[in-house]
Amino acid sequence: APIFVSTPFQATVLENVPVGYSVLHIQAVDADSGENARLEYKLIEMAPSTGGAPVAGDSGFPFQINNSTG
Repeated sequence: APIFVSTPFQATVLENVPVGYSVLHIQAVDADSGENARLEYKLIEMAPSTGGAPVAGDSGFPFQINNSTG
């Protein structure tokens, strides 16, 4: 199973940072080898109004993640 190198993840984003600015780097490792060691990262917007359930569709979530490198 993958293990995150450091947790918890928390970041503050100032209003005037340029688009594309790196806010946080996430890293995980997996002891498996080959295809079983491949990790994929994903951001999911959690809406407080839905009790923390993921929000479906494009709701204008302002962040992106590289799904291969975190």
